[in-house]
Amino acid sequence: MERFISKKISSEELSILDNNSEWLGIPKSHLMECAGYSFTNEIIAQGFVKEKTKVAIFCGTGNNGGDGFVVARHLSSYGVKVLVILVGTPDKIRTKEARINWNIIYNHLNYSIKTRFIKDSTDTKDIMKIFEQDQAYSLIVDGLLGTGIKGKIREPCSSAIDLINSIKEKEKERIKVASIDVPSGLDPDTGKSPDKAVLSDLVVTFHRVKKGLKTTAKYKVIEKSIGIPPEASIFVGKGDLLANLKIRNVDNHKGEFGRVLVIGGSKNYSGAPAYTSLACIQFGCDLVITYVPEIIGDVIRSFSPNMIVRTSPGDWLTTKAFEEVSWLADWANTIVIGPGLGTEKSSEELLIKIFENGDIAKKSFIIDADALKLIKTHLDLIKGKKVVLTPHEGELKIISGIDLPPYNEIEKRSAEIFKISKKLGVTLLVKGPYDYISNGNLLKINKTGCPEMSIGGTGDVLAGLCASFLTTGSNLFQAACSASFLNGYIGEYCKKITGPRFTAIDMINKINDGILDLLKK
Repeated sequence: MERFISKKISSEELSILDNNSEWLGIPKSHLMECAGYSFTNEIIAQGFVKEKTKVAIFCGTGNNGGDGFVVARHLSSYGVKVLVILVGTPDKIRTKEARINWNIIYNHLNYSIKTRFIKDSTDTKDIMKIFEQDQAYSLIVDGLLGTGIKGKIREPCSSAIDLINSIKEKEKERIKVASIDVPSGLDPDTGKSPDKAVLSDLVVTFHRVKKGLKTTAKYKVIEKSIGIPPEASIFVGKGDLLANLKIRNVDNHKGEFGRVLVIGGSKNYSGAPAYTSLACIQFGCDLVITYVPEIIGDVIRSFSPNMIVRTSPGDWLTTKAFEEVSWLADWANTIVIGPGLGTEKSSEELLIKIFENGDIAKKSFIIDADALKLIKTHLDLIKGKKVVLTPHEGELKIISGIDLPPYNEIEKRSAEIFKISKKLGVTLLVKGPYDYISNGNLLKINKTGCPEMSIGGTGDVLAGLCASFLTTGSNLFQAACSASFLNGYIGEYCKKITGPRFTAIDMINKINDGILDLLKK
C-alpha cells in the first residue's frame, strides 16, 4: 500500500492525517509529544545543543508553539537551560494540547525553564538584551508558525521573526536557528515566503517532507516520524471529511453553494432519483433539480415541497429530453445521472448524446446505478472527464470484465481497482463492505458502514452525497472519499439511534444529526 502514499505532503494533507490519526484512537497530544521528542533528539544529534549552553525557544500560540513547549521540557530533562519566549499571551493559546504543555512548563517547571513574553513589538528590545548580555545562548528554536500560515504575518509574530533574523545576523558565529516542521512564515506548499520568514539553519519536518521544502544552501531539511500510522493515509477518516465540509461565505446568495441536476427515474423506479435529490437538499446544497419522465413527476414532487421537478413526456427518458437537459446542465455545477433510469435503448441514446456534447461533458458527473450499465460500451466518451463512477463489485465487472479479489484482501483489491481507474481515466468509488476509492493516481479505503445498509436506496443517498461534496468545492477524489465516509457513518448512526431496521429515508433525515454527532467526537 506504500505506493499509494505520497513521499511529499501538503499542509492540508498533514491536517487530514492528524485528524485521521485521532479518529484511529491516537490523541493529538501523543503526536505533539512525539514531535517534540523527535525534534529534541535531532538537534542534539546534529550538534546544535552543546554542553553548558542555553537554548531559546520562540513559541507561537498554535500547535507549532505547543511542539516548542514539549521541546523545552525534553531539553530540560537533559540538563539544558531553556528560555521559552511566548509570542502572544497564554489566553490566546488555541488548542487543548498546546495549553496542557504550556501549563506544565509555566506552572511546574520554572526552575529549569524560564519564560518571557512578546506581547507586542516593543517587547522585542528586552528580549534582544537577553542575547546581548548572556553569551551562553547557542541555539534559537523557531516554533512560531506551522503549516497553516498563509499571507501577511500578523503582530507580534512579525516582529518576533525580525528579531530572530536580527539575532542570527549579529551572532551568526555563535547562534544557530532550528525550525520546528517549517521555517515560520514560509508557505509549506510552495516554498515561497509571501511576507517574511525565519532564516533557519536546520528544519526538522514531521511525518513527510512538505511539498515546498527542500534542502538548500541556507538550511538543511531532516524528516522525522511522529507516530502517524500508515492507516491514517490508507483509510478514509474524519480528517478527510472535515477538510471537505465547506461553509458558506458571508456574502453568498442562493445558488452559489451548489446547484445539482439529478437525471433519472422511469415508470418502474420513482424512489431512486428522489433519494439522491433529497440527500443533496438535506446536505445543504442551494438548489437541486430532479429531471424525470412525466409518468413519475407528481410522485416525486410528493416526497417533499423542497423538490424542484422537471419532466419529459413518457415512461422513460429519451433523446426528446436532450434540449431541456442541455439547458439544465448548463445551469448545474454537478450532474448525477442514473438513479432509477432503467436500461432502455432510448435512455442509452440520451446518455450518449449528453456525453458527446462538448459543453455538457465538461461538467462534473456522478454516474450511478442504471447509467453504469448503459455506459459500459461507451467508456471512451468519459475517459479523462470529471466523472465519478459508483459501481458495486458486480457493476464494475460489467464495466471492466474483471473479477475483483475479496474486499478484505486489501493489497490485491487495491491494485486491481487502481489499475482499472487509471485505464478508464475516471474516479472510481467501488461500493462494498469496504469502499475503495481511486482516481488512478491516489487510492483510499473507507470502512464506515454496517450490514444493515445493504437495502434499496442507500446507494442513491451515496450518489447524492458525492454530488453535494463536488458542488460545494471538493475535487472528484475528495468528494468520493468524503461521501463514502459520511454515508457509512450515517448508516452506523441510524443503527444506533433508530435500530437495525432503518431505511434510506431514515438516513436522509439523519444527515445533519449524523454530522453533528461526528463533529463532537
